[in-house]
Amino acid sequence: MVPSESAGWRELLQGPSNGDHFVQVYNDESFLLEAVAEYAGTGLRRGEGVVIIATPAHRAAFVQQLEGHGVAAEETLRRRQLLLLDAEETLGRFTPGGMPEWQSFHALIGNVIAKLRLEYPRVRAYGEMVDLLWQRGAREAAIRLEEFWNDLAGLQTFSLLCAYSMDNLDQAAYSGPLECICRVHSHLIAVRDYKRFNEAVVEASAAVLDPTLADMLLSLSERHRPQTAMPQGQATLLWLQHNMPRTAQKVLAQVRSRYGG
Repeated sequence: MVPSESAGWRELLQGPSNGDHFVQVYNDESFLLEAVAEYAGTGLRRGEGVVIIATPAHRAAFVQQLEGHGVAAEETLRRRQLLLLDAEETLGRFTPGGMPEWQSFHALIGNVIAKLRLEYPRVRAYGEMVDLLWQRGAREAAIRLEEFWNDLAGLQTFSLLCAYSMDNLDQAAYSGPLECICRVHSHLIAVRDYKRFNEAVVEASAAVLDPTLADMLLSLSERHRPQTAMPQGQATLLWLQHNMPRTAQKVLAQVRSRYGG
């Protein structure tokens, strides 16, 4: 699938291409549940294999959400079309000394993907091991793990969705975390409503800047979009932070009042 620039997150997660590496940042658990159910549920309904590597609380919530979306999750678990792995336990098996180790990761995760590919035409993986590392301050280890996932995608065919507990309307996210995470992903999913978010950024820019200058800056940010696919409004905020940080803070505050409120 080659989504349009205006494609929303549901369309993206329904039809990923092999090698797609999505990242969702969220501060609302219900948004996470919706996204994972859309991604995994669509795959299961299409006869694809799915592996979910998550915390116990999230695994239980995902199964409940899938059932609520009409997916017979328990049946897919019995026939091993859906695999549920514990994030902390799985992470511990390839992080001696706290850093991911490629051979152990490849042997463990690569084997899981390979076994599913023997039984199913496509494989979707969801993982939050990276977020466990990120939240405990091991950011270098988290990015290393993301790079290992990308290396594995170069050897095997599957798509991947990762998730981080992070607020894209929090100024702290623009001091490096968002940009750092984007570098190792093909798509960023940060908001539920792309259209309303994009409009909020345009309105916020016009409120902070002279309208003519706002239009010029929006045009510049459009021409210098990051390599990672994301809503135009998100790309604009990142561009402003990189080029006009003081203005970016004011625009972000306006976006929070318009979209976050």
